[in-house]
Amino acid sequence: MSTTVSSSTVDGLISGLDTSSIVNQLIAVDSSVKTRLQSGVSAAQLKVTAYQSVNAKMAALQTAADNLQKATAWSPATATSSQEGVSVATTGSVLPGAFSVTVTQAASGRSVTSSALTTDSTGKITSSLPHVPFDIVKPDGSYVTIAPTSGTLSAVVDAVNKAEGMGLRAVAIRVSSNEYRLQITSTGTGSSGGDFKVVKAANGATATSGAAGTYGTAYGSIDETAGNAGFAQGVPAADARIELTAGGVSLGTLTSGSNTFGDVVPGLSITVSEAAKGKTSSITVASDPKAVASSVKALVDAANAVLSDIALQTRAGVTNANGSVTGGGVLRGDSTLRSLQQQVMSAVTTALGGTRSAAEVGVQSTREGALTFTESTFLSAHAKDPAAVQKLVSPASAGITGVEGLAERLRAVTVTAVGDLKLTGASTDGILRSAVTGQESTIKDLTARIAEQDQRLAQKKVRYQKYYAALEVQLGKLQSQSSWLAGQLGSLPSYSRD
Repeated sequence: MSTTVSSSTVDGLISGLDTSSIVNQLIAVDSSVKTRLQSGVSAAQLKVTAYQSVNAKMAALQTAADNLQKATAWSPATATSSQEGVSVATTGSVLPGAFSVTVTQAASGRSVTSSALTTDSTGKITSSLPHVPFDIVKPDGSYVTIAPTSGTLSAVVDAVNKAEGMGLRAVAIRVSSNEYRLQITSTGTGSSGGDFKVVKAANGATATSGAAGTYGTAYGSIDETAGNAGFAQGVPAADARIELTAGGVSLGTLTSGSNTFGDVVPGLSITVSEAAKGKTSSITVASDPKAVASSVKALVDAANAVLSDIALQTRAGVTNANGSVTGGGVLRGDSTLRSLQQQVMSAVTTALGGTRSAAEVGVQSTREGALTFTESTFLSAHAKDPAAVQKLVSPASAGITGVEGLAERLRAVTVTAVGDLKLTGASTDGILRSAVTGQESTIKDLTARIAEQDQRLAQKKVRYQKYYAALEVQLGKLQSQSSWLAGQLGSLPSYSRD
């Protein structure tokens, strides 16, 4: 009769051994290869993170260099206004200058008010209301029919406020204990965007809207005084209007459907308010060399971030007596990063234009392997010869080709590291990406080998379990035989045992 041995184990049934613990300890010994592979995966993942960190900082350095290679970076300006109700803003490059702005009209939207409406205690309109339903028509011919769901004043207000795409707001204004006036106002401004008219709707009209409508005539004339059977104008729609002068000479008049006038001079916009109506503001535009200095500082800061991160990731650390390293960087000894670090420093320390030094514009290296930027030195040099400073830092921004300035040199290093972001839009072509790809390939390979080890260990565990299960069976058999022999000996006569 054959005996089937289970692969599972039940501790101590016959032998009293902790079989599960023994099997787990044997598997732990056999798992040394898997443990080494897992350590390899962890080390590779740390390297991926380290390379990606340097990669991101190199990309930021390229962006800072690109900014300085734009012509607009070298001609920033600040604009000021002498009146609080007239604000100015610059975009890009603005040439210095001065002129005056007189606000003759702020932009407004049309506002109309109904005749008095009497309501009862429930809010229902009880007075004659010949103007419901009615159409509101915009200058472009689009319209909406206001057909309230009930006869209450609040229903009329809701119908106007829910008119999508019309830019309208309605409110009921109480003028006595039970009398109200309905006010409708355009949220847009200007003779086009802020205008509308109220007209009779077709008989039996229901709420609708469209590009053109069938509607009758206006209720009375909304351009007349209040008190007619329909609506009277409160505030007309109007364009904003300003007059420009310089040195007492009129430069002309500008109008705008909003209160903002774009590109009054290239790169300068002006925004006015109703409070400034009738007032004259002096507008001054002056060059802003400190903004240029800030851009150069941003370049130096980005380069320092690269240098600092490379130093962190490649630091040697301390070698202990047992050969282990304490405090070392994840990428210690990495020649690729060390080379990039040297290239960044060389871009600054090598003579510019053959004979000039970056120190002339306030950029210098330190003994600690970092860069410094002295703003006062830069501003002093810029004040003396702006064109010369621009040529030293970024001749490309001045349209000069065949010459590398500080920005061009540092950008060239970043292209080697992360690729040309202007062309790819992402860090995909540089040596750092290749390094990351290499580590990711290692992780993939090690992960596959770990899976193989898991399968082998699972098979070994089954074998161990079968072995100890079989051992328990054999011990059980021996125990049974021992008990049988003891029984047989016990059954013999006493003289036979003497």
